[in-house]
Amino acid sequence: MNRWTPFAIGLTIALLMGVSLAFAQEEGAEEAGIGLVEEQEPVAEMMPSEEAEAPADEIMSAPEDEALDALLLDEEMTMFELIMKGGVVGGLIILLSCVALGLVIDYAITIRRAKLAPVEDIATFQDLVAKKDFTRLKEVAGSKPTFLSDVLTAGLEEINLGYQAMIKAMEDTAEAHTARQARRIEHLNVIGNISPMMGLLGTVIGMLRCFNEISQVSGSIDPKLLAAGIFEALVTTCLGLIVAIPTLYFYAIFRNRLDELAGEASVAAEQIIASFKADGAPKGS
Repeated sequence: MNRWTPFAIGLTIALLMGVSLAFAQEEGAEEAGIGLVEEQEPVAEMMPSEEAEAPADEIMSAPEDEALDALLLDEEMTMFELIMKGGVVGGLIILLSCVALGLVIDYAITIRRAKLAPVEDIATFQDLVAKKDFTRLKEVAGSKPTFLSDVLTAGLEEINLGYQAMIKAMEDTAEAHTARQARRIEHLNVIGNISPMMGLLGTVIGMLRCFNEISQVSGSIDPKLLAAGIFEALVTTCLGLIVAIPTLYFYAIFRNRLDELAGEASVAAEQIIASFKADGAPKGS
């Protein structure tokens, strides 16, 4: 499988989930608005129509009506619209979330026991060592691109130099493979640390824009305008935290899993060639 395939799958899933969530939020807002209007109509019918007797210029909207209008406006805001309030920085954070999702899928497929130290391969290698079929052992190990087979192949390349040389080559190979996998996982750590900082950047930019608009208004400031500006500025901080928290959690999971499986593969490889310690360097290669 191409290593970019999980990334493409994760990006597609993220986009589909975002579109589905936007439609669901929009439909839910429409239903909520209809329900509130239907509940309000019987109440209006039961109340006496005193407003009809009053002059048109004296009719004023009740506080309850204003609260209802505000509630309807809040219900009509979809998830997509909420994300769009984050601006360019919010869009970059969403893009980082798609990348993080693709990496999580990639690591979930590649960093597991079946890819690093398959149980069936360990049994096969042990059987070939017991039969002293070292040529076949190197062929099988070279044909299986796993962590265990790479470490074992490195040891078998030094078979004529003795057991200690084999162990040294296996340790160096295991260390190199572990470092390479750790560098790949580090991408999740970077995303987990960048996301909240980008959210803070978006908040600062939004606050600067808000106070710049307030400074250009003469007279008293409407608190609603100030609250709306602060709300839009805080959206990016919320998005950054939403991305960072699960990303750092998955980073810790995959890092611990890599250390555990790499250690198991190294121990299994040493156990497979344990017979070389007593027999010296068999001349079967």
